[in-house]
Amino acid sequence: MSTQSLTLVDVPRPYLDTIASTAQALSVFSLTVRRPFRRQHLVLLVDASRHGVGLHSCDGFINLRDDPTTAGRSLGHHVVSVASTHPLASGCYVMTVEPDSHASPNDTQRWLAMADVCDRAGILLIDWCVRGFATAGARYAGQGTVWFPRHAAGPG
Repeated sequence: MSTQSLTLVDVPRPYLDTIASTAQALSVFSLTVRRPFRRQHLVLLVDASRHGVGLHSCDGFINLRDDPTTAGRSLGHHVVSVASTHPLASGCYVMTVEPDSHASPNDTQRWLAMADVCDRAGILLIDWCVRGFATAGARYAGQGTVWFPRHAAGPG
């Protein structure tokens, strides 16, 4: 008989379990994302072995739907500032929660700008997911949508 417990959501344990996929990172984010949804940025830091070493959440203070390059750089600088407080951090997963949004070509520019800032700081941006949600003023925009801008940008 196994002593391992099974759950519906297999959430990696900090410092012990490897976060080998974006799906595993999303399971960690699901424990932290605010409900009801509102603007939010989440950063999951991993060490060189991809063990979780930090999880940061803050209100969405960066307007990510303005100039995409500026928004990507701003978010990248935020990620680097979070990572700089954790000496073991060598990579990260990022999740943004954005109102009335949907996948757009601007996401590629945001990804490339954020990845460039992280790369220059020595932090590997492993993946970034966007969770859209609709506000009362929007009828369908972003209702429950999750997308991954890295996939639109191609390898990099």
